[in-house]
Amino acid sequence: MVAGAPESLELGLSSEDASERNALERLRRHLFSVAQAPQAELDDSLNWFSAAGEGLECTEIARRIHSLAADGVAFDRIGILLRDPGHYQPLLEETLNRAGVPFFFTHGSVRPDPAGRAFLALLQFASEQFPATRFAEYLSLGQVPCATAQHALGAGQSFSTEDELLRAGNQWEESQDDVAAIAPEIPAAWEQLIVDAAVVGGRERWHRRLKGLENELELRGTDCGDDEALRTRLAKQAEQLENLGKVALPTIDSLAALPRSASWQEWLDHLTGIAQQALHRPDSVLLALNELWGMGETGPVTLDEVILVLSGRLRFLRRPPSKHRYGMVWIGSIDEARGYSFEVAFLPGLAEGVFPKRAFEDPLLLDEARRQLSETLPRRDDRVADERLRLHIAAAAASRRLVVSYPRMDAAQSRPRVPSFYAMEIARAAEGRLPQWKAFEQRAAAGSHTRLGWPAPKDPSRSIDSLEYDLSVLHGAFAAPRGQAKGRARYLFALNTHLRRALVARFQRWRRTWTSSDGLLDSDARVAAILSGHRLKTRAWSASSLQMFAACPYKFFLHGIHKLQPREESVALQEMDPLTRGALFHEVQFELFRSGSPKKYAWVADEIVNEVAKRYEENLAPAIDRVWKTEVEDLRADVKGWIRRMEDDARDWEPVHGEFAFGMPAGEERDPASTERAARILDGFLVRGSVDWIERHTPTGMLRITDHKTGRTPKEPPGHVNGGRTLQPLLYAAAAEDLLEKSVSQSRLYFCTQRGGYESFPVPVIERSMNDLKTTLITIDRAMEECRMPAAPAEHQCGYCDFQVVCGPREEERTRRKPVFPLLETLRKLP
Repeated sequence: MVAGAPESLELGLSSEDASERNALERLRRHLFSVAQAPQAELDDSLNWFSAAGEGLECTEIARRIHSLAADGVAFDRIGILLRDPGHYQPLLEETLNRAGVPFFFTHGSVRPDPAGRAFLALLQFASEQFPATRFAEYLSLGQVPCATAQHALGAGQSFSTEDELLRAGNQWEESQDDVAAIAPEIPAAWEQLIVDAAVVGGRERWHRRLKGLENELELRGTDCGDDEALRTRLAKQAEQLENLGKVALPTIDSLAALPRSASWQEWLDHLTGIAQQALHRPDSVLLALNELWGMGETGPVTLDEVILVLSGRLRFLRRPPSKHRYGMVWIGSIDEARGYSFEVAFLPGLAEGVFPKRAFEDPLLLDEARRQLSETLPRRDDRVADERLRLHIAAAAASRRLVVSYPRMDAAQSRPRVPSFYAMEIARAAEGRLPQWKAFEQRAAAGSHTRLGWPAPKDPSRSIDSLEYDLSVLHGAFAAPRGQAKGRARYLFALNTHLRRALVARFQRWRRTWTSSDGLLDSDARVAAILSGHRLKTRAWSASSLQMFAACPYKFFLHGIHKLQPREESVALQEMDPLTRGALFHEVQFELFRSGSPKKYAWVADEIVNEVAKRYEENLAPAIDRVWKTEVEDLRADVKGWIRRMEDDARDWEPVHGEFAFGMPAGEERDPASTERAARILDGFLVRGSVDWIERHTPTGMLRITDHKTGRTPKEPPGHVNGGRTLQPLLYAAAAEDLLEKSVSQSRLYFCTQRGGYESFPVPVIERSMNDLKTTLITIDRAMEECRMPAAPAEHQCGYCDFQVVCGPREEERTRRKPVFPLLETLRKLP
């Protein structure tokens, strides 16, 4: 060294003990030392904190990196040392991306491979005999091939190395046009259709049940009566079902053709074809299969063995690290940090069971046996020493500051965590005394800026991204006195027009006056012109649609004018769908009507029920035969009970029309006297619908209208119009008088099943009741004229409303704060 110096080189030892100058150096000197460390206060060279979970722990690390960068510390002089990289790496990747911090993973980042997972789901789908859950898993990964576009990377193209695949994948991500071109045509309703079809499992059942659901949708479209919105929705579902069949059935047939056992060469031939057929981005799967061509002569192997080999490779795709780490935060395992020096090092995860890892004896060869065999075999004490060495390495990697942390909660298992004894040892070595457990936890928690229920700091300037900043500002505004909070978050109005509109609408909806955000309250001439085409004297309306106005004018508007329909919920397999049951019952009644005199009904009832049920069974292919047969027998009992009561009730009444439709397309399933002309009632109001049963009183020739119901009876009799919520009896009576030119003396709702108790609710067709009906129609028509259909639900109506997702969960509470609409108040008081 002296010879290599230009003049001379002098070396000497400082008299000052460098190992005691700050907390970090005291930590290095006294870590795991049995001697008593000198007591001293902490300084900035050693910090610790705790966070509510691992995700928030990573957020606090990103926050501190921001502060370090503001102080002039370069990103590549910062290191994050991980004892459990597999657990912390995805959390750090997400958090640092949010914070805009560049980072370098020593082993690259691991990302899920949706194509590989979808392909594994298909193989398990075949292995488990085609259960619906596995196919739904495949659909959820978004890998269904587009029927009209070619793959941007070329269908069937394979790659010899992972680098080529990743390079092609990067090109894919950068090309937005290509992404738009091959976006898979997968409606979210496909999974719902699979549930509705109740395919459960089995190749033959898939074919049979999809065809059965197709016939069911066609039947329901025929029997939906005057509900045009429902008919449109069913037609859309039928189209989606057809597209589902085009994707699912060929894939199922290809999977069913897989051999039970074959050589790898045969398996690779089959699997390559299925990957190209069933995946819109099969390249990663083709790469994995390409790597196995060398095993072509090996075998025979089964499908389960193929899945076992492919699982590890196809679930995740590892992105290799950048070629240089400079300008980026270094992230790696503690073992990889040997020899590295960082200005600031972070050491997360010092929780019990995470760092240090629990050291156990090898159960296959205990330590005593290892010691007898060879002193070089690793034992439990060696693993404990390795863990201690890792903590020494982490402490040595920081040249200026070491930041240690631990999570207070295990979010995955919803249980609390405690700091490990390594965290306590760090405090002992740096301060010269072992802290009290509770005091240590309180000091660590004080170093965190977030909490589990509100993941944002109190000070907005400490935020790592815009989301945290907005939450922090709003929290401060909520906590501030009313006079000081005004205008604090006004900047949100300038960020996004949609956000501004949403905030203004929410404010207006909770005001004590009615505004345009409360539904349709716009007197604009263009709105009035549009609504003029829906007025009750211009367009024919059904009773079911008009009844919605009294329940909630906005519900009437969404259903009757916007034609919105609620999302269908799946019906439990242990019972028949209510719509199917109702259609069955009404068709049996209509066939009984066509059979002749009511005196024959009891003789032919069994035959007609069997005939109708058989026809439905052939078309619908029921999911569970036992359930279907049980429901048919219940239906048979309901029909016979209805016939017995009709014999006592209808001595002087003769059925003259069944399923009499007006204002609707004609068909074989309707009465021959049905007309496509809408009824014009009460000074010109147009209505349409279908009357279940019309009888004539033989002595007088007067008519009686019956609307059959298969559900439960209401708690109270409906009265005339029941506050505008029950219009069918009087509307149908007025329509029959207009179309059949005969007087109607009675109209009723008849709950004609065991569930309804065979109870009848007559509605008198008199001048007073018809005036109430006319008042109801005038009120609805006037609301259209004035363009006033707000979300003003009647009491307890929101709990049963199909459009609650549109309005929100607290409409009744909100509208009670506002003035009552005079029109609605008058309507809802009608008997």
